[in-house]
Amino acid sequence: MLQRNIASRYATALFLAARDNGQLEAVETAFPPIAAAVRDDADLNRFLAHPAIAPEEKKKVLQQLMASLKDKANEMLFDYLCLVVDKQREEYIPLMCEVFLERLMEHRSQVTARVETPYALTEDLKQGLRDKLGKVTGKTILLEEVVKPELMGGVLVRLGDRVIDGTVMHRLDQMKETLKAVKV
Repeated sequence: MLQRNIASRYATALFLAARDNGQLEAVETAFPPIAAAVRDDADLNRFLAHPAIAPEEKKKVLQQLMASLKDKANEMLFDYLCLVVDKQREEYIPLMCEVFLERLMEHRSQVTARVETPYALTEDLKQGLRDKLGKVTGKTILLEEVVKPELMGGVLVRLGDRVIDGTVMHRLDQMKETLKAVKV
């Protein structure tokens, strides 16, 4: 919880600065590859987290990482990452990126719905699901489809902290509970 609070403060500051300077899209493009590199590269992660390494050395490595992005490099993001290094919060970079992207989706009135089905959905079904969920939430829906054959039938939707369970197994469980409650 504390980690998320720390990351949230920094990510919100970056979001507000990028929004106010018209650089949301540029930061959106550049930040995920940097965060993924920090998260996935164990050597880079250890290097950035090591307290004996001078902040200037860490900034040089981040500058090289930014340069490797070529056209995606962003000066505002680099300045932000330097601040993160100065404040010794490097370990939170992946979480900061995650929170930044959440803020961006809120700003755009978008929400991700994780949809689990036993088979791949057709485009028509996906669009119908987007439309119905969009009416319920009042937001634009981005679908994240996961095929789980073990569901047998129906659909399970995770929308933020809400779960809509329309699977066959859930319906059978409901019927079972109803039948148990009936007194004969």
